[in-house]
Amino acid sequence: MLPLMQKIFNKAHPILWLTGLLLAGSCKKQNEYRNAKPVTQVSVNTYDFLKAQPGLYDTLLYLVDKAGLTDTLKQGRITFFAPQDYSIRTALYNLNFSRGRYAFPGNWTLDSVPVAVWDTLLRRYMLPGRILSDSLEYADGVNLTTLSYGYRMNGKSASTNASGISGGGPLVLQYSDMNNSRFIRDWSTSTTQSIDLQTTNGWLHVLESKHVFGFVSFVPLAFPYSLNPVQSPYLGLPSPIPGTIEAEDFDDGGEGLAYHDGDVNNNGNQYRTEGVDIENCSEGGFNIGWTNGSEWMEYTVEVLATGDYNVGFRVAADGGGGSFRLEFDGVPVTGTVNCRGTGGWQNWITVDTKVSLTAGKHVMRFYEESGGYNISKFVFTKL
Repeated sequence: MLPLMQKIFNKAHPILWLTGLLLAGSCKKQNEYRNAKPVTQVSVNTYDFLKAQPGLYDTLLYLVDKAGLTDTLKQGRITFFAPQDYSIRTALYNLNFSRGRYAFPGNWTLDSVPVAVWDTLLRRYMLPGRILSDSLEYADGVNLTTLSYGYRMNGKSASTNASGISGGGPLVLQYSDMNNSRFIRDWSTSTTQSIDLQTTNGWLHVLESKHVFGFVSFVPLAFPYSLNPVQSPYLGLPSPIPGTIEAEDFDDGGEGLAYHDGDVNNNGNQYRTEGVDIENCSEGGFNIGWTNGSEWMEYTVEVLATGDYNVGFRVAADGGGGSFRLEFDGVPVTGTVNCRGTGGWQNWITVDTKVSLTAGKHVMRFYEESGGYNISKFVFTKL
């Protein structure tokens, strides 16, 4: 198992535990710590202590060296909240997953990420001076300032439960990236696995393995393009044609990318939270209502075979109705399609037209040339 430092309370006196310490050097030195009583202090610097535990901090120290922070961990009087290698691997996986969503190659390695990103984020785990658990015992924790860049973090001591006893478990620290917000709901928090070890030059806390390196900042810093909204199929996969496409299942991506609506509210207050107006449909499911000219929704589709198709638009209109058209990849595939009045907003009819489509993946846009009708679904049938 990995080394574990825990602070356990007996009635009056806290006892700091450090189990399984394995220090680099001679076998004598290793055996000295392996078989010794629990300790809270070691006779090596922070860097060498981490290096002495193969497989746990190898990647972390590689990045520390790469960012020019080796001497900081060897000589600096700092407190280090150390992330484990698994945290870094998880962050790199998330980065490549995000790149793939934007159609970039998902093959980045540690060396693909700019050194400045590693430097910026590594310093969020480094605090000047002594920051131990006994200084963080406040209800809202303590606001902390990171090394060099003055970034704001928060540290807080928290007891855990054990064997059915509230507060009877080991003490942990909650280390939070405040995300430049004073509201806790905006923070990204990680919990320690081990705490309060003193090295020859500083102090060390080890974060739990499930912590993702960089909190929530790694991907946007390493791949700023990921901050842009991305259009993607609402149900995860393109809608197949031939088949039925529900009008309310327009793509994810937001206003101006996956749809355009004249106001920011969902006037029907059903199904989704975006600004498109969705209400319950008398035929089951939902429909789009409150239509207006120049509004539109887009759908990622997969045409299975090139050819001619009938499109059945399921529509309803209380008054005189209105008009619309269908576009594929920005090119109209229908002319103006008219919807007449049907005698009620939930009195449904099907309006048919024919289109010629090419096999493959496309973005279909339903464009409202005018308003005055509801739209429930599009039914594509191969001719």
